[in-house]
Amino acid sequence: MMGKLMIALALALAAPAWAGHAPRKVAAKPAAPFAFRNVRVSLPQDFDVEYPAGAGVDAVNANCRACHSPSMVLTQPHLSAEEWHKEVRKMIDVYKAPIAEDQVEAITGYLKGLSAAK
Repeated sequence: MMGKLMIALALALAAPAWAGHAPRKVAAKPAAPFAFRNVRVSLPQDFDVEYPAGAGVDAVNANCRACHSPSMVLTQPHLSAEEWHKEVRKMIDVYKAPIAEDQVEAITGYLKGLSAAK
């Protein structure tokens, strides 16, 4: 009995909130049915671009290349060793890059060398 009373009370209190609202109309059927189609998108390829040789290039290829193309890395602004170290730590700590601790200095050193060459 108490449950029915609570439902009736809830409906009575909610009725003023619904007053004046017309029922929503369902959207009309589209003139033509939706159909999937194949679309080809051509993106620029940079498979021929490689990281320049240098100490740490193997660590960069093994740890960074899955997400960062050489073209992207080679166009980064000049950063200090400390700034590159912070970037590598961010990849590990924030983005969960599976970089082993013993690879961090090799990667940082390589990236610093790229910056110094600019």
